[in-house]
Amino acid sequence: MKAFYVVGTHWDREWYEPFQEFRRWLVELIDELIDLWRKNPAYGCFHLDGQTIVLEDYLEIRPERKEELLILIREGRLIVGPWYNLPDEWLVSGEALIRNLLRGKRLCENLNIPRMNFMYTPDQFGHIAALPMLAAGFGLLAGICWRGTQDETHPAHFVWIGPDGSRVAWHKLIDKGSYAGFDFGVRRPLKESNYDFSILPGLFDRYFSEESGRSAVPVVLMLDAVDHQRPDPRMPEILEALRAHRPDIEFLWASLETFGEEIARNADALPERQGELRMPCRDANRFAQYLIVHTLSSRYDLKQRNDRCQALLEYWAEPMTVLESMCGLERPSGFLDKAWQYLLCCHPHDSICGCSIDQVHRDMHYRFAQTEQLAEGIIQRAMASIAGATASASTWERLAVHNPLPQNRNGIYNLQIFVPSDFGETSRTVFLDGLATGERFNRFRLRDCHGREIPYQHVRVSRRQERKRLNELGRLDTQVGDIYEIAAQLELPGCGYTTVTVEPCMEATRTWGTLLSGPTEADNGLVKVSIGPAGEIEVRHHESGITYTGGLLYQDQADAGDGWTWGPILNDLDIRSYGSPVTTALVENGPLRVTFEIHRRLNIPESLCFEDEIRRSQVKTALEIVDHVTLQKGDPLVRIRTTVNNTVKDHRLRVLLPLPWKVDSSFADTPFAVVERSAIPPEGAEIWHERWNAETAFTTFFGVAGGSGGMAVISEGGLHEYALLNQPVPSLALTLFRAFRKTVGKPAESDGQLQGPLEFSYAIYPFSGKFNPVVAYQLAMDLRVQPRSHTVTKDAPEYRSFLRLECGQAVVTALKPAEDGSGAVIRFWNPTADPLTDGFKLDRPFKNVWACRMDETPLYPLQPGDGFVPVRIDPYGTATVKFTWF
Repeated sequence: MKAFYVVGTHWDREWYEPFQEFRRWLVELIDELIDLWRKNPAYGCFHLDGQTIVLEDYLEIRPERKEELLILIREGRLIVGPWYNLPDEWLVSGEALIRNLLRGKRLCENLNIPRMNFMYTPDQFGHIAALPMLAAGFGLLAGICWRGTQDETHPAHFVWIGPDGSRVAWHKLIDKGSYAGFDFGVRRPLKESNYDFSILPGLFDRYFSEESGRSAVPVVLMLDAVDHQRPDPRMPEILEALRAHRPDIEFLWASLETFGEEIARNADALPERQGELRMPCRDANRFAQYLIVHTLSSRYDLKQRNDRCQALLEYWAEPMTVLESMCGLERPSGFLDKAWQYLLCCHPHDSICGCSIDQVHRDMHYRFAQTEQLAEGIIQRAMASIAGATASASTWERLAVHNPLPQNRNGIYNLQIFVPSDFGETSRTVFLDGLATGERFNRFRLRDCHGREIPYQHVRVSRRQERKRLNELGRLDTQVGDIYEIAAQLELPGCGYTTVTVEPCMEATRTWGTLLSGPTEADNGLVKVSIGPAGEIEVRHHESGITYTGGLLYQDQADAGDGWTWGPILNDLDIRSYGSPVTTALVENGPLRVTFEIHRRLNIPESLCFEDEIRRSQVKTALEIVDHVTLQKGDPLVRIRTTVNNTVKDHRLRVLLPLPWKVDSSFADTPFAVVERSAIPPEGAEIWHERWNAETAFTTFFGVAGGSGGMAVISEGGLHEYALLNQPVPSLALTLFRAFRKTVGKPAESDGQLQGPLEFSYAIYPFSGKFNPVVAYQLAMDLRVQPRSHTVTKDAPEYRSFLRLECGQAVVTALKPAEDGSGAVIRFWNPTADPLTDGFKLDRPFKNVWACRMDETPLYPLQPGDGFVPVRIDPYGTATVKFTWF
């Protein structure tokens, strides 16, 4: 029997204290370790929580100890990596998880220090199904988990199988011991006895009997790594006493990597498990082993901003950097690197989950702002250099419209056209649709790069506005002019741009035609949407023949919880929006797009009262909810944009979408896995200590499927919590936000109440037959990545497509500069059960092409045929390809 003693600390970088206070603790900890090793070389290795960011945090304060620190890491005394920091797994994108691991790997390589070869995830709030696939993609031989599992369902050691079939040996921490089982069971009570070694045998035998009984292989992990822990100088003495007490056990003071090597050697003898880990805590004796699901809806403002920043980097800044490089222009890579650094610092679970004190989350907003500014600077300069931007006052008739995605797109998109304020008068194209009265606007046609007329409809005109225009340097010039916002039907090339020409004319160019099929209904041939008198919507999907009625019902409930958990109360006033005052209006009406506005006012208790009982206040206030429901030509989506002026405290607001049939399961996407989830609670869950919650996570979409079709909900960003409610009328429930007062260690703070205006965007996607996740992802990208436009010079190329997909069978999750600074990397993901072949072409010859692991380690060369690189993607797997060009 081997017993691996592994000691370290779990380092929450910010939580119940802000970052700078916890950084002081970190500096004190590492200084203490360095001094301890000088005095007592018998003290073994110490883990810094699987992170590398701690090195940056320490060395910014203690640069004079850099070499001393690095020597200790190279000697194997201080263990770091593989992560940059420990991220939440549900609230960040799959690519953000990869960037995190890549940054941890690169930091170690730059410092010439070893990276721990072990997937350390000890305290995340459950685990995604693709975690073993990520581990395998970075060559990590083993991993660890705790929350989301139960001793009854998972042994101490098992082989976790990823969606793609990757197999990684995994250790499950004991429920009641967390990542500090040895500390709680042995070392802490010994320390509290003032190191009375006579009690050590009893403490250890009890602890070891439980641990060794959890596995069929003779390997035990004695993990001692509780939050912000300092080293115990007497631990070498304790280990020697245990060796004397139990000579039948081989005790090793070791690293997690060494322990991982041992369980990996025994992998053939281990049971197998597959799928996500998200089971709640069974009883109160399991040391707070809570799953904690409602962080998904805490502090919506953080989630919304994080998703926007991820989209800016993954879908704009990274691809545009690659395209600019293909044009021969190399800019400093540090801007993109710094943008990712700021964003990744927001991804630890106590940060992005919204369960820390207010100051922590205010600091996050600063980091989001830095990410946005850096990303916008990258995007602007790339657009300007690729397409030939100009902000000349006399040059405005020609626009470049950029699409950073690798697939061609055809749809209805908004364009903003800058027009000199006096142009209508000087060109005599000004038009009054009421002949002598009415709104004045200029008459013009739009033509594409082939000279074909582009259909469009007016959205709004803003006159004599100060606006920013992109100049040839990628900077923004301020000019005064009129802004014509239009909705146009555009064909956009993959990874490139097309040009649109504004052609003044003398004929009337009013919006003509409509998608309306009734006073409050619209039909685009694919979907019919109707608005009812209570503000409810009915969605009719023509191909499947399914009608969904009663949608956009709002539910408002009390929330006496905190950043971790929704707190229901016994005597709640569970409010539904039916019966509330509703006004319906038509705000866009044309042949390309129709938008209805539904304005409702709910009478809601203004807060909770905490007196002799917790109850909702008798004082009520108006909660204003405005929905914009949009249907576009040729679009299978019903797009919804909701604005809530939140004047209420201590409540949860969600929107209900009733279903026409009863279903027992739903589907949802998570990073690199689309999962099926049962809506039926596990047997006995009604008496478990932690409530089994219907609410659960999604990254981009969720939905249900029936015999002839189904319905999915696709989020534009910020929304990550849904539930399938099998009530008398089954419904999908989408949580918009929770407003709460309690924060960790404080009775109340203000920011979690989210007072003021909030905006939410998502779409209803009815489908026929079997759900196709690839199509859903393509629709989601079209929703999240709106084209950008700017004026260009008259001699700029009319059309450019640097890279394009040939098949479009798989999902492209990344197009980024290669980590080694040479060429680019494209990643395909196959979310289906069938093997797929996809591929891509460049507008120039390939130089070299390699199939790689996720961490961009080359595996074997690929041979382009006729300029096309075919890529095979296994079922549920990914394929990463690095390429260079001439």
